[in-house]
Amino acid sequence: MIEAHMRWILIGSEEAIGKQALESVLNENGLTKYINNYPAGTMSLNPNITIGDYANISAGLIEFYQKTGNQGIASEMIRLGRNCTKPALEYQGILFNFAARTAIRLLPLSLQVKTVLEGIQGDLDKIYKAIDHEVNVEVVDRGQTWAYIDEGCALCAGKEADAPICWSWVGTLEESLQWMTGKQFAIEQVKCRAMGDSNCVWEISKKAKRSFT
Repeated sequence: MIEAHMRWILIGSEEAIGKQALESVLNENGLTKYINNYPAGTMSLNPNITIGDYANISAGLIEFYQKTGNQGIASEMIRLGRNCTKPALEYQGILFNFAARTAIRLLPLSLQVKTVLEGIQGDLDKIYKAIDHEVNVEVVDRGQTWAYIDEGCALCAGKEADAPICWSWVGTLEESLQWMTGKQFAIEQVKCRAMGDSNCVWEISKKAKRSFT
């Protein structure tokens, strides 16, 4: 997987729960190779960073919040997802044509959402193909929502749960949409591979949340 992506996850996790707590999470989830050894901040593929690593750190963070008695695990993981996504968007901003970003905001709002989701879809497709991970990522029109469908979601790979657990990806989608459109949208995960579903599915409203500012 991409070195910088894991680095941003580790840095964001450390900021959220502290260095000592993160080291415990890494120790308990077979990720000791990352202790005091964060990957480089490059967009290079590293075969030593696996989809299983993503799933293990996500599950480990959820377990950490459960152990601390935190009643807002979903909101904490969503916030973590947003914080880990910010560096990626800042990096993308350096390379991104801001005229194109402005042009996107001239589209009807529903198409703005679709454009952002398809951009994320394209990036993931490239990563999956590069590591020979043959799965599909789709964006599907469901009337009032866009469905973002990932057959190979890395956040819950090999995990079991009785409810959706890929909350940090909700944060990633929220942050990406706000960065590109300047607006916030309701997002809900409606299927999860950890529940035995064949794919993970998030539904994103085509209408922005009402702003009170």
